[in-house]
Amino acid sequence: MTHYEVLGIDPTASAADVRRAYLALARQHHPDAGGEAATMQTINEAWAVLGDPGSRARYDRGVASEGPRRSAPAGDPTRVRTDDEELLADLADDTPLGGRIVLPRWLSLVPVAVFAASVAALLVGVMFAAPQALAAAAGLFVLSCALFISAPFVALVSSRRVDRGPPAPGGR
Repeated sequence: MTHYEVLGIDPTASAADVRRAYLALARQHHPDAGGEAATMQTINEAWAVLGDPGSRARYDRGVASEGPRRSAPAGDPTRVRTDDEELLADLADDTPLGGRIVLPRWLSLVPVAVFAASVAALLVGVMFAAPQALAAAAGLFVLSCALFISAPFVALVSSRRVDRGPPAPGGR
């Protein structure tokens, strides 16, 4: 079995496709995720060769001249997963998709500040028996609830895709 067959890719696959295939198989077959160590070792060997452009070129020349190489049998990492296995793999995959929130950090504190103001107005209204303060507390509380509910939607609309690198620290 060639390294390409181990990773389940075509010999003409791009470097990004090789990396994607390796990561998917590593997540599925890593011993910490319930996979077998021998299968993971075979996947790692294929990645060590195909992940480096120089090693991949030497391997391709060797495969072309000698015919396909066989690696140690360690299960079939290229088998088609069932729907349940696919779902579990998706749930276990916690890699970020690349989106990030571009709202200023202080803006995310507005719902909390409005709620704190409603509590303060409630305390003032109760301590001094001021109906205006109690009305202000009720209004601020309703406003804080609306802000808490709308905050995820505002963040979603305001976020943008970032194609390179991880999100900046602090969410900016």
